[in-house]
Amino acid sequence: MNIKQILSPTMLAMLLLAALATQAQTMKRPAALRPGDRVAIISLASSPDKKWTYGGAEVLRSWGLVPVFGKHVFKHNGNFAGTIEQRLADLEWAFSADSIKAIMCSRGGYGSIQELLRADTALFRNNPKWIIGYSDITAVHGCMNRQGLMSIHAHMLEHLNRSQGADECDAYLRDILFGKMPTYQLPPNIYNRHGKAEGRLVGGNLSLLTSISGSPFDLLHPTDSVPLILFLEDVDENLEHLNRMFYQLIASGVMKQVKGVILGDFSGYRPTLDFDTVEDMFRSILRDYNIPVSFQFPCGHTRRNFPMIEGATVRLTVDSSGTTLQFVDDAQASTSCN
Repeated sequence: MNIKQILSPTMLAMLLLAALATQAQTMKRPAALRPGDRVAIISLASSPDKKWTYGGAEVLRSWGLVPVFGKHVFKHNGNFAGTIEQRLADLEWAFSADSIKAIMCSRGGYGSIQELLRADTALFRNNPKWIIGYSDITAVHGCMNRQGLMSIHAHMLEHLNRSQGADECDAYLRDILFGKMPTYQLPPNIYNRHGKAEGRLVGGNLSLLTSISGSPFDLLHPTDSVPLILFLEDVDENLEHLNRMFYQLIASGVMKQVKGVILGDFSGYRPTLDFDTVEDMFRSILRDYNIPVSFQFPCGHTRRNFPMIEGATVRLTVDSSGTTLQFVDDAQASTSCN
């Protein structure tokens, strides 16, 4: 007997909605790396400096990985790292090549969305691999997230060249790539709002998040009913711009899903709107939300930029002892996020 003859139209519709919701909430974690694995180095936005790109690649080599440079990684097309077609070719090569096990972007800047608009996103979905970067790479994280893939918001090769793989951010990134999920613990902050929450971690550069809002790469897709832990950072913006961009997120409806907020580094902000600090401004916006908020989290355009796994389930605890952000293994996630 056909199932349509057994179930009423209403029941069929409910089953379909449940299936779509389950599909929307399932995020795939790329496979952990092993010593000897090859990591593609590609440029998706602005053109990188050769010296620190090669220097950062040597840090990957010291981790037992094999850096492999994309054909167009050092190309120039104005401020861009080659033409759109060249950047797209390297991106699709990195995902399609079976020998490549992870991808690190050389730098941010501007331009990633240009090749994403032309990309075959099924290629990413069918070949899950870690892709690493931040700033303009926030758009890439949005693309991966919408394809059901986790990705890593973290330092790129300039920092690895400067730090030589010796700081805590590098250690966290190395652990994640080799399959170890981190737990971050930070001291108390006078601006923090206490509370506990669990959800899917999403976020990145606030300017990028608002610029891709409503696009196929929207990280904060408000029709997806998953509880979210939102993290934000930005650089060289005045408080009026930051205020306007955050209210754009509120207007999109996404804050109805947000169960906790992590505010990272906002280096170079300029006071406006009668607020003395960026913390005062965000605290005024978030006072009507009964959710935990962690301020001055080490994430963003700063040397202390903790890797954040986009799409991973996390538990956020903010209390008198400080902030704890725990990345949860898939099997340990509570039913609130399943």
